Amino acid sequence: MSINFVHKNVKMPGALKAFAEKHLADIEKIAGEIIDAEVIVNEEKLSFKVEISLKTRLDSFHAEGRDKILKQALRGALNTLRGQAKRSKEKIKEAKKRAGAKGISMATVGLVSGQRNRRREVAAAPRTDTILISDNYSRKPITVEEAVFFLSESRENGYMFINSETNRLAAVFRNPQGGVSLIEPNL
Repeated sequence: MSINFVHKNVKMPGALKAFAEKHLADIEKIAGEIIDAEVIVNEEKLSFKVEISLKTRLDSFHAEGRDKILKQALRGALNTLRGQAKRSKEKIKEAKKRAGAKGISMATVGLVSGQRNRRREVAAAPRTDTILISDNYSRKPITVEEAVFFLSESRENGYMFINSETNRLAAVFRNPQGGVSLIEPNL
């Protein structure tokens, strides 16, 4: 887990950095592996503002805390993140439970829980070709680099996502030359 600390108008003591790292490690146990974390600390007039952003494989979280005491602002933001992570985990459990009870397709549960390598085969009507329907995409906005990483981790030939930099639908795929290509249409 890489944590980026940003300070504006205030110095953050090492003890508070260790406090934040310890609590983020606890949140990682709930939410899954944290890919990236950013802690922004800012002093505004008579109070402190702490913003924390986390990216995991399945979700991204953002929390803000304000208080006259820096540690209290940090604790408030961390508690908010912990609550978000617990709710996200409960949603995944609930979706899995409902899938078993109501017969929802496992592809839908895979989308919620992050299992992306599931494939279905659909036979085309008049021809003998088969069409593979893939659910290899991200519902959350991510960067091109993250999309290429997810593509390399999967056995699929393409990965669809929303580009967080342009906020447009995009796709990366393995091209015939052995590299990776990006498609991002202007709609």
